Amino acid sequence: MLIPEIPLDRQCQIIEYNKIGIYGIHKASGVLSHPNAKTKGNGKPHTLLQAKYYADEEYYEWIDHGGHQQKLYLCHRLDSPTSGVIIGASNSELASLIKLEFANRKIEKTYLAITECNPKIKEGIWTDFLVEEKINGKLRVSRGKGSKCQTKVRFLQRKKGVSSLQLVELKPLTGRTHQLRVQCMLRKMPIVGDKTYGNFALNRRVKKDSKLERLCLHASEISFSINYKNNRVVFYSESPLPRILGKIFS
Repeated sequence: MLIPEIPLDRQCQIIEYNKIGIYGIHKASGVLSHPNAKTKGNGKPHTLLQAKYYADEEYYEWIDHGGHQQKLYLCHRLDSPTSGVIIGASNSELASLIKLEFANRKIEKTYLAITECNPKIKEGIWTDFLVEEKINGKLRVSRGKGSKCQTKVRFLQRKKGVSSLQLVELKPLTGRTHQLRVQCMLRKMPIVGDKTYGNFALNRRVKKDSKLERLCLHASEISFSINYKNNRVVFYSESPLPRILGKIFS
């Protein structure tokens, strides 16, 4: 199948494509899902696509090699430090259908995270009520009388040593801002490399031992099905754990 070319950032790749116009794209850590106000005046930022972005309708637009106007609509976002699968669509109707699946919590998402090890914490469904607030102009999330957040958790691998770490599978059942990072922090097993909610001493030790300096959170799988033009479309996209993260356990 011929996959249409899109002006991706050089660190990102198309990893799955459906001919109706659904893209599964690997986004690298440090790449923005889309431009924001903070990127203005800072040169050419690393964004998912190197193209003009229209924030109101959440799409990128460019002219292809044949002189035709093309668009890619974002169906959701990943925080800049998080790597992994992000979904795009070639038209607004398709994007709206997928966004509705996200809103109705019918999208299955799997994340992998390397965290500090806390043997007291059990697998299963984590439930927290979280609130968002602005502190000195920056968004922060904490436990409070806010939105109900749930994540299904499984421990995959543990590494003993000076820095006791673990590889954790996280399946969010809700989709709140900073949900996974905060839920891990609340259980005293913060995600390695988290510069907001993390264990900063641990981050420094890991950086010294492995030269790793990034948030160790990766969106590894996304799957969903939609009805589009009288057809049932099933879509699955997977991005393996980046080698630089896997080396921590080698």
